Amino acid sequence: MSKAKTENRTVEELKGALKQLNKYEVWMLRSLANILAIDNQGTGVIHNALVESFLIHARILIEFLYKNKTHEDTVRASQYFTSDSHWESIRPPKTKLLKDTEQNAHEHLAHLTYTRLEEKKQWPCIKIANDIETVLKDRKSVV
Repeated sequence: MSKAKTENRTVEELKGALKQLNKYEVWMLRSLANILAIDNQGTGVIHNALVESFLIHARILIEFLYKNKTHEDTVRASQYFTSDSHWESIRPPKTKLLKDTEQNAHEHLAHLTYTRLEEKKQWPCIKIANDIETVLKDRKSVV
C-alpha cells in the first residue's frame, strides 16, 4: 500500500477499522442476508428486526465504499489511498441496486415517511450483499 491519506489516523487505527469491517460488518451483512433468504416473506417483530439490522449494515458498508466526505470520525475506503480520486478511479461504480438500497434504507429506517407508510418494501438481501461484497473484493486486491 502506498502512503495512505490517513487524515490524522494512525496505521494501527486504519488496520483496526479494516479488521472490524471484515470481522463484524461483512459477517453480519452476509449472515442476515442468508437468514432472510430463507424466509423473506416473514412478518412480526423478529422478521422486522432482522431486516432493519441487515439494512443498517448495508448502509454502513455502502457509506464506507462510496462516501468521501462524511463526518470526521467516519471510516471510509478512500482513507486507504493517497487521494479520494485514486479510490474513485479504481472503485466499481455504485449499482442501481445499491443506490436504491441506500435511498430506500434512509427513508425506511431513519425517517417516518409517507412512502414508508404506504408500501411494504421487499428487500433483495442476497443481491444487495453480493453487490457490496463485489466492491469489497475489488478493494481487497488494491489495499
